[in-house]
This record gives sequence, C-alpha cells and structure tokens, in this order.
Amino acid sequence: MNQTNFEAMNLADVLENLRSSSPLIHHITNAVTINDCANITLALGGSPVMADSPEEASEMAGFAGALVINMGTLHPSAISSMIEAGIRAREMGKPVIFDPVGAGATQFRRNTAEEILRKVRPTIIKGNASEIKFLAGEASNQRGVDSMDSEADQAAIALARSSGAIVAATGAIDTVTDGKSMYKIGGGTAMLSRITGTGCMTSSLVGCFCSVMSSHLFAAILGILAMKLAGEKAQKALKPGQGTGQFRINLFDAISLLTPSDFLWKERITYVTL
Repeated sequence: MNQTNFEAMNLADVLENLRSSSPLIHHITNAVTINDCANITLALGGSPVMADSPEEASEMAGFAGALVINMGTLHPSAISSMIEAGIRAREMGKPVIFDPVGAGATQFRRNTAEEILRKVRPTIIKGNASEIKFLAGEASNQRGVDSMDSEADQAAIALARSSGAIVAATGAIDTVTDGKSMYKIGGGTAMLSRITGTGCMTSSLVGCFCSVMSSHLFAAILGILAMKLAGEKAQKALKPGQGTGQFRINLFDAISLLTPSDFLWKERITYVTL
C-alpha cells in the first residue's frame, strides 16, 4: 500500500476537530434507519438533523456541514427535498453524500437516482455493487439491497469518471475511487450484515468526516474504515450468549470511542494506481 498521503494526514486533528466543532450533518434519509443514523452521527461527534420537508430542506442544507441523501424509503416529497437541498448544498460548496439504495430495483427508483445524479451532482456516491453498476449504466440483477460481485471495481471507476464524484462500492471488500486511483478496504465482520442500517450509518460517518476534511476521497475512506473497525471491536466485545442486539449496542460504543490508533492503514487498505 502507498501510505504517503495517509501518513501526512493528522488523524488526531481530524477527530478532535470533528468532536469539538460538532458539525451539523443534514440527513434526508429513510424511515427504517433514521434513528440509527442520528445516533451514529452523535457517536462520532457530529450533530444530526433529519429535515426532509420541502418547506425547509434547502434552507437547512445551507446551515449544514454536509448533506446525506438516502433513497431507502422513497416518496415524492422526499425526492423534492433531496434535489432542492442537494442543489443548495452544492451551490454553497458543501459535500453531498448520495446513498442510492435499491437504485435499479424499480422504475421509480431508477428515475429518481438518475434525476439526483443529473441535478445534484453528488460529491460522493456510496452504494453496493448492483446500485453502482446501475448508476454506471451497466446491466444489474437486483437482489434486495446487498448484492455484490467482481464487476464492482470497473463500474465504480466508470461512474467516478462519468459523474466526477468519488464512488464507494461496498461489500466484504470495499472499493473507493476518484477515477484516478483506487483503494480497497478490507476487514470488518459478517455481523455488520446481520443488523439493519449499517450501510446507511456508514453514509452518516462519511458525511461527518466530509464536513471537516478537504479531501473527500480520504473522508469516504475514513467513514467506511471506521464502520469496519468498529464492527470488529463490537464483535470482540461480545460475551458468551450475547448476539446481534448486544452487537448493535457495542457498535455505537466502538464508534464513540474510536482513537487514531484504531485506524489500521497497513492491515486494512490496499492502494491501486489506475
């Protein structure tokens, strides 16, 4: 792995800035995981706001350090809010993180994802392989919201180059690319897939880091890596007889207690020049 850029980054300063400034992270997200997204934002040090009404979404985006858009539970008013808030955030130079949940599953979702891409031009797009392949214009066989295959890397690179966004394709090994370089992130635990919302929460973590970092590429990597490492710590903290409920509690604890020494670059990240 090429660590030069990571070693130049003062992660202690990043975490201290995040926790001391408590940036406002505006979410327009889904009803299933909205509470978890708010709490994971608080655990890392941000201040969540979940304003999805068209009457205030654009104004709220102007106050925020970052905007997270999630398509998990779609309805027309939320779409209007996503687009209006996204446009406002981009006009003001605020990062927009787009989580295109189920992007290729229905015509409604396909149309919405394409409209958000076209009108908002997100800073970061984070999705699973099927979602990224759809947005990259490739055929995609949807299997819920968690499918993954070996074509994700090429789709992520193609989408990054066509959209100008940083693209993260998540799975057992995550891919993050700006179309010029690519980072593969390993680690984590299968237990992260046994509770609802870890993908949505990861987008919230990315939003937190984006709000205090000039490198949105590194912010995306940090958000994803934080979830993987916290998952590992949460699993290790389980006692005999404890299961997914306690794992979920441990996960929030682990995020709230992350230190610079927890971010294991050499063990978890591989750098690829394109």
